[in-house]
Amino acid sequence: MLGRKRHFETPGNLGTALLVAAALGAWADHAIYEAYRAAARDDLLLYIGMPADSISSWFRIAALLSGGAGLSLLLPALIGRIPKKIPRRTAGWITGVAVAAAVPYFGLIFLFAALGAFGIGDTLKFVAADGTSVLVSQDGFDGDTVIIYTQHDEYHYKRVSDAPEISGWPRVKDQDCQLATDGGLTLICGATRLDIDR
Repeated sequence: MLGRKRHFETPGNLGTALLVAAALGAWADHAIYEAYRAAARDDLLLYIGMPADSISSWFRIAALLSGGAGLSLLLPALIGRIPKKIPRRTAGWITGVAVAAAVPYFGLIFLFAALGAFGIGDTLKFVAADGTSVLVSQDGFDGDTVIIYTQHDEYHYKRVSDAPEISGWPRVKDQDCQLATDGGLTLICGATRLDIDR
């Protein structure tokens, strides 16, 4: 009996720890995404090494994976503790049906979180010699939408203009762009020069 109890304690404890990690990941996802949305309402982009919505998506992926792993360890341990055979099997079947019904829903959430984490488009940071920086965002489909952001504060960039001149193909990341600050803020991408309003 003691051996059986120990057998269920380790997966149960690990499952509980993974569920706690999933809850923390979900909280971080929500907090960061809300900060991202609050900034977007003022035409600001929250950027912490990457756009905050991508960071939020990484936390969502971590929460989904650790939550799924935690439940897969914890539920069998809990169901195995039901002493009578028929209620134990009933609980097992109900749990199996619930998991099968939930998998497509959480699979879609995971898919969209992965798209957000890996980025559907590109967000590139260009830094001038004096430390001034801009962000250039390009959509990931046909690349026809390019948006330029200038630095607003340490973690926020303000949307200043669209840049159809450098949209399409080749993508901005392949155009060897540089930022110059001589007499103004200028983004130079090959033969194209874009004057940026601060």
